[in-house]
Amino acid sequence: MLDFTYCNPTRLMFGKSMEAQIGAEVAALPESPRKALIVYGSGSARRSGLLDLVESSLKAAGLTVFSKGGVRPNPTVEFVREVIAFARSEAVDCLVAVGGGSCIDTAKAAAVGIPYEGDVWDFYCGKAKVARALPVAAVLTIPAAGSEQSIRSVISNGDVKTGIGSPLIRPRIAVINPERFFTIPASYASAGLFDMMSHILERYFTNTEHVEYTSGQAEAALRSIMTAARAIARNPRDYDAWSAAGLAGSFAHNGYFGLGHVEDWACHGIEHALSGWRSEIIHGAGLAVVTPAWMRYVWRQNPARFVRFAKEVFGVQEQDEAAAVEQMIARLIAFLRQIGLPTTLGELTAETVPLDEIARLATRAPLGNFKRLDAGDVKAILALARGD
Repeated sequence: MLDFTYCNPTRLMFGKSMEAQIGAEVAALPESPRKALIVYGSGSARRSGLLDLVESSLKAAGLTVFSKGGVRPNPTVEFVREVIAFARSEAVDCLVAVGGGSCIDTAKAAAVGIPYEGDVWDFYCGKAKVARALPVAAVLTIPAAGSEQSIRSVISNGDVKTGIGSPLIRPRIAVINPERFFTIPASYASAGLFDMMSHILERYFTNTEHVEYTSGQAEAALRSIMTAARAIARNPRDYDAWSAAGLAGSFAHNGYFGLGHVEDWACHGIEHALSGWRSEIIHGAGLAVVTPAWMRYVWRQNPARFVRFAKEVFGVQEQDEAAAVEQMIARLIAFLRQIGLPTTLGELTAETVPLDEIARLATRAPLGNFKRLDAGDVKAILALARGD
């Protein structure tokens, strides 16, 4: 295990009707904010009554409240710039994201862009480092990205989809009410459930030795998410299943499962290139296609890690390494199909995926740590995902 420093100041408010308490918590922040900007996506937040509830709670706590809707999946820097301009015009001093990862990532981007004199994309292309950020709170409506507790924000600019990380953008407050997940469309629910699994896998598949504690925790979390996912597929209004998934998903991306590890993030890098190429690709669905192919390509880098995963998460008892890994991948694919996710590029998109272009986009920066991947490696993984 490597040395590490970990601090997670997010106040997690979990359970029924917790949204009504958001105003008092925001008002109590050390910065004493007075003007809040709610960032949300489509009109569903308004139609469900959630937006009105959050607005009322903030106003009751003495804050002046503004709202800016329009965040889309795979959020763009163009919309972030709109949020920044609006927030500056109203002298906003905190942001409240109401939605999923796209809304939270947009709020985080705006939080660093508002006090910055240059263009917000400077942070995402490496020209600037985060030195200041307005406080961010999050009311979660889709448990997937884990952005409500993470230090990350991912934004797209044309076909470039990339992210930043800073403790300054970790939300101060995160509200999770599992009842809010009951009406998530099935395709987004299943994609979100695998997205949270992928956040754990990106940390689990490491070559760092002596990480037994976090490995065991990760394996238990993955089993819990899979059990919850199957229950949700049967009954989308299963409160207990969504509670388990919502809690696991929130911790999946707050750094806990990667303590003392060198993390990987190759699957996310490849998927970001795919959904940067076509924004209609749902992130978790893209990960469902990429991950089994990545596993087939890299497992020989550290067979013992994969055999442990096969045994502890999927119950594979096969002694032969290659057979154990193949059984595990087959069981993973069966699980993905059981909850309605694609497992090949042809199922993911009707368009012909330009393998060379995606490989180039994915390897603009160094990719992968479990096994370092170049463009040729990524092209080979995509070919496996295509079924070659």
